[in-house]
Amino acid sequence: MKKYFIITVDTEGDNLWNWSPGNVITTENGKYVDRFQNLCDEFGFKPVYLTNYEMANDNRFINKLKNWETEKRCEIGIHLHAWNTPPIL
Repeated sequence: MKKYFIITVDTEGDNLWNWSPGNVITTENGKYVDRFQNLCDEFGFKPVYLTNYEMANDNRFINKLKNWETEKRCEIGIHLHAWNTPPIL
């Protein structure tokens, strides 16, 4: 009997656990998600990338995900952080 499971990947800015209001959030880690996607492709997995605000604004990262999603290699979801996702009240 075939078993199914979902692989989710939280994609978020660099070093967010040390973030403080006013700090710039970088997204350099988005450069390396290709390695994980290649591993998933090798084993026939279709990951779900749960993307937060800053990653959703990184065009380089989003273009990769859009291409993979169009090719049916992944799915894209949302993963928001209330402390740094606009509107911030």
